[in-house]
Amino acid sequence: MAKKTDIIVVTDPGVDDAIALMYAIFSDEINIKLLCVAGGNGAIKNTTNNTLFLKELFKCDAPVAVGPNHPLNREPVYAKSAQGKGGLGGYKVNSKKLQTKPIETPACDAMYETLKKSRKKLPIVAIGPMTSVAEMLLKYPDSAKYIKEIIFMGGTKEKIYGKPYREFNISFDPECVDIVIKSGAPLVMVPMELGHFAYLNKDDIKLFKHTNKIGKIFAKMFTKYRDYHVGNRGAAVHDVCAFYYLTRPENMKMEKGHVEIKYYKDEKEEFGYIDTSYDKTPNATICVDMDILKFKYDLFDALEESGKVLEKKKI
Repeated sequence: MAKKTDIIVVTDPGVDDAIALMYAIFSDEINIKLLCVAGGNGAIKNTTNNTLFLKELFKCDAPVAVGPNHPLNREPVYAKSAQGKGGLGGYKVNSKKLQTKPIETPACDAMYETLKKSRKKLPIVAIGPMTSVAEMLLKYPDSAKYIKEIIFMGGTKEKIYGKPYREFNISFDPECVDIVIKSGAPLVMVPMELGHFAYLNKDDIKLFKHTNKIGKIFAKMFTKYRDYHVGNRGAAVHDVCAFYYLTRPENMKMEKGHVEIKYYKDEKEEFGYIDTSYDKTPNATICVDMDILKFKYDLFDALEESGKVLEKKKI
C-alpha cells in the first residue's frame, strides 16, 4: 500500500463536510494531521461540536483546533437554512456525550506549527471558510512556502440571471479569500457546481441507509439538508469533490485559469465572489468536470470501508 498523503483540513460541518470527512478518513490515500474548525455552516461552538462528534464517530486521531467565529472584516451570516438548525441536517449532536475536546492552540497557530514540523510541504484542503488560513498567512509571512497547495471548495464559474452567484464559502469571508489568493501558494479551485453534478439521488440515499450504521446516520442528516440547485432530487455533496481531486485527479478534468475576488452590489445585496477568467496569467488550477460514476463508486467504497473498520473498533 502506498504511503498516505498528510494533509490539513479546514472544515465547518455541515452535512456535505461530514460526508467529505468520512471519505477522507476512510480513503487509502489521505492522513489528516490537523482538523481546523471554521464558523460558517453554523457558529463556531456548533461547528466545533460537530467536528468533535465526527472525529469520534470515525475514530479519527487528528487533533481539532478552533478558528475564529467570524470573518476578518464583516459580520457572520451562517448557512442554517441549508444545513439545518444544528448544522448536520436531521441529525442532532448531543454535545454532553462528547469524549474529546479541541486543543488550546488557535487554528492559525496550530496550522503553522503542523506545516513547519512536516518534512514535506503539506496540502491544505479547505471545505469551509478560509479565515484561519488567512490569519496564518498574515501572522506568519513565511507560511506559504510550507504549503504544497491549497485545495478549496468554493466559488463557481456559473452566473445566475446574468450576475455573479453568491457562493457561501467565498461570500462568508471574501477578504480572507483575497489574502489566500494573493499569498503565492499554489491554488486548486473546486467550484460549487461539481457538487451539483455529483449529487446523491434518492436511490443513492436509500443505499446509504441500508449500507451500515454510518450510512443510517447520513440518511438521517439528509432529511433536513437542502440545496437550492438540487432541490428534492437528492443531496449535493460539494465538499467531497475537494478530497476527490486529491485522491483521484485522473477522474477529474482541470484547466489553468485566473481567479480573483470581486464584489457585486445592487440595491438589495452586496457580496464578494470569485471571478474566473482565461485571458489573464493563470494563478490556479480549476476543476471543471468529473467522472460521476467513478466518483460514486469510490464514495460508496469509503462508506463500506467505514463500516468494516468501525465494526472492528466496536462503534
